Amino acid sequence: MFVSKPGSKKQERLRALVEDPRRRRFWAARSRRRQAVVVLTLVTLAGAAAFAAAILAEPPASLVWLGAFVLMIAGSAVTATQINIAARWVAGYEGLDEFQRAEADHAARLGHHVTMVLLGLLIGIVCGFGGWLTSQEASTHAVLAVLAPLVILTTLCHAAFPACYLAWTRPDEVLDDEDEQV
Repeated sequence: MFVSKPGSKKQERLRALVEDPRRRRFWAARSRRRQAVVVLTLVTLAGAAAFAAAILAEPPASLVWLGAFVLMIAGSAVTATQINIAARWVAGYEGLDEFQRAEADHAARLGHHVTMVLLGLLIGIVCGFGGWLTSQEASTHAVLAVLAPLVILTTLCHAAFPACYLAWTRPDEVLDDEDEQV
């Protein structure tokens, strides 16, 4: 990752945040992590749809749709942060063993592959729209209503995919005895 190494105080805060026994117990079940990934996907897709609706709507309604977009993206950011903590996908966190680090590296590589596929799809759609626009008269609002949400989804997928992949594929965590008694 391209982040500077955090100092010892920040590392202690990260460890306290990620390894909190209550939080670890909450995210121990794979089913709960998978539910969070599904919620993140739905909220992000709804946000992209709200952005497209904001582009296509007339001025009074477009502000409502824009507000819905901001709320959905804020909800997406909060949910993604919780998934990052659940999957221990926190930038600068050093509390991973070798196996977890290898899993994280694999998830990052897979995330880049998924992003490349989405970018290829986006470029294909842009080229298709370019050919279509030269042969017909089309509204720029319609083009933006398709392309802008795809750019948003590609960006958010690139940011969230590795943590979502880890949250989805990791088995249920086995909690230590001391964690269960807290």
